Amino acid sequence: MLKGKQIFKVLLLLGVSFSFIACTDNNEEKKESSKKLLVGKPDQSNYKLSQKHFEEGNYKKALEYDMRQLALDLKFYKEQSAEISLDYNNIGLDYDELKEYENALKYYTKAMKIDDVVLDLNSTEKATTYYNVASSYDALKNYPEALKYYFKALSIDKAVYGEFHENILLSYLDIAKVYVNTEKYESALTYYNKALEVQERVYGQEDEETLVTKEIIGDLEKKIK
Repeated sequence: MLKGKQIFKVLLLLGVSFSFIACTDNNEEKKESSKKLLVGKPDQSNYKLSQKHFEEGNYKKALEYDMRQLALDLKFYKEQSAEISLDYNNIGLDYDELKEYENALKYYTKAMKIDDVVLDLNSTEKATTYYNVASSYDALKNYPEALKYYFKALSIDKAVYGEFHENILLSYLDIAKVYVNTEKYESALTYYNKALEVQERVYGQEDEETLVTKEIIGDLEKKIK
């Protein structure tokens, strides 16, 4: 899947640049322009150590090094930049793994505010942030907010990838699960059927996960009757 920490880590490592949209607030521009930034690019050692610890499941250490990377990056980049947004996302993902969802949302929100300025409307990076936010709200059982951001992510992914893609499948399944948790079984059935259509097209009718979804659909149909 293309969701979550890996996409942000890879983007930062490769030094991907993004096109900027000119819609920043005048006061923010003035503050940013007065900030003296270092020339060149920051060292990525903290980022690499964070990635290593994250992959090993040592999320507290990953968070420690992501915080260090953020502090360093702020000396080289404006806060309203894609690089800082990626740092915020990485920190949010660390907190997610630590099950500190409120802290995760705090940093995802910082990332979203930057993304609204520096990323295109249908940016896949923006979709990933929305998905991460939705997952945190989902974990907190704040289902209305979870659905709101799952649908935001889904809308962008559909525009970019079309209907039959793993990201679309993942969003359909998560949306369906939220509807089950809120006992809206007819809506859940609708999205499980959408997920099944993608699974059958992408993985085949006899794939293990496809069969699991068919079983869930059968159970829901019995519940609705």
